Amino acid sequence: MSGRFRPADLATASDGGSKFLGYVPVGITSFEDRADQFDWADVYIVCQLAVEGSQYPQEMRLAGSFDKEPNGNIKTCTILKRLYWLFDTIGFEGGPDVQGNMVDENGDSIDLVNHLDANFCTNPLEPSHDYLVYMYKEQGRKDPSKTYTTAFPKLVPNTPAGRKDLEGYINFMKSKNLIKEVQDGVATNNAVTPNGGMQNTSDSPF
Repeated sequence: MSGRFRPADLATASDGGSKFLGYVPVGITSFEDRADQFDWADVYIVCQLAVEGSQYPQEMRLAGSFDKEPNGNIKTCTILKRLYWLFDTIGFEGGPDVQGNMVDENGDSIDLVNHLDANFCTNPLEPSHDYLVYMYKEQGRKDPSKTYTTAFPKLVPNTPAGRKDLEGYINFMKSKNLIKEVQDGVATNNAVTPNGGMQNTSDSPF
């Protein structure tokens, strides 16, 4: 009688179907700021992801506008939560101040994307895949006949605990019909993924 078979990489293996869909190991190779391209966006950060086993990069977008108090200070909102999901996962201890200006861990003003790009990227030629992301097919908004691969904007550490956390959150989002996923050419629901208050102008909800 032999013991059970449990491969070491089981916790980070992607789901059935394409190995580039589901829970996929990735590394961040660069950050880009596109906020100046959209008048509604206080934040529009594009994380370029190196996908394990693929030669093609994937974008993960964090975009939206801050909700604000009557005095102009920012308050809890979707885009703020998503920023801190990213910051906590990669180890960045700065973030926006109460006015929404980006500062480092010492409270000094920074160009956020330049700072992240200089300190929190993996080598694009030999990337490490330290994080997990959930990737899925999404129906195009401008052309519903087309589908696009979308990376949900929540990274977690590439560990069993990280995967459990991400699975729980994605299952919650699906249970609330807040992820519009296409499987075998059929959308699983008619809901639109929340976008942090942004006015969407593209085929991506982020």
